Amino acid sequence: MRLSEVVKQVDGCQMICSGDFMCLEQCSRVRCANALVYIESPAYIDTLDNADITCVICTPELLPLMPPHIKGIAVAEDPKRAFYQFHNHLIMKEEKTPTLIDPSANISPLAYIAPHNIVIGKNVEIQPFSVVHENSTLKDNVRICSGSIIGGKSFNPVHDGPEQAFLALDGGQVLLEEGVEICSHSHVACGILKNDITILGAYTKVDAMVHIGHGTVIGRQTRIAAGAAISGNCIIGSRVWIGVNATISNRIRVGDNARISLGAVVTKDVPEGITVSGNFAIEHQRFLKNLKASIK
Repeated sequence: MRLSEVVKQVDGCQMICSGDFMCLEQCSRVRCANALVYIESPAYIDTLDNADITCVICTPELLPLMPPHIKGIAVAEDPKRAFYQFHNHLIMKEEKTPTLIDPSANISPLAYIAPHNIVIGKNVEIQPFSVVHENSTLKDNVRICSGSIIGGKSFNPVHDGPEQAFLALDGGQVLLEEGVEICSHSHVACGILKNDITILGAYTKVDAMVHIGHGTVIGRQTRIAAGAAISGNCIIGSRVWIGVNATISNRIRVGDNARISLGAVVTKDVPEGITVSGNFAIEHQRFLKNLKASIK
């Protein structure tokens, strides 16, 4: 695609120099070569050093800071709005394919399965009042309990003037690997950009009323207790324990075999094998030491 095509489809966007790109990405998480990104703050200028970024939508003030390897540049007063307007344009043009359901799947007649862009594998169970939205793949032996939503709307409001906002259309996917189990009234959000895939690894178990945000990737055999909230674009390892009502902020990395205690609020990466507790979460033994000191 050419950056000039973006300018044609977006209001208030001015071409500086055109260039080619293959995908749309966020500047802090680029997963493909020849990416178009947006940037609206000098705090993120260093992310443009990534050679996979070839085209940028930026504010006029940031124009002098563009690295020399950037081939295509467009300016807009609101780069995020311009970026997601073009993203929505591409999503609305995509063709859809009929949903494929293995004959061995056990799906309640009271569940809703979108008619397009879904693949459901062998021996999948989907209980009453569950919803599976487009762009979802459920591998063999997945179980979705009553009232859960797979591939639901992600939360990415984009300002459209001082008082209004629009939501970016979901262009990503949800992938539930073999043996994943989602208990009642939980929500697994769809990815936003084309390369955003919300993934739950094989034999991961999710308790009731859990939220898993867009683009989050969770490893194998992880356990997530009731009421936990995991924000978007996190990377959670394998065999992790996430306790009741724990909250994990966006873009957090949690290593394999880590433990997040009940009620913990995680705002920093958690290394492999470490247990964290508290609000804000710190290493568990340090938390206990601080707690003991506070009650003396």
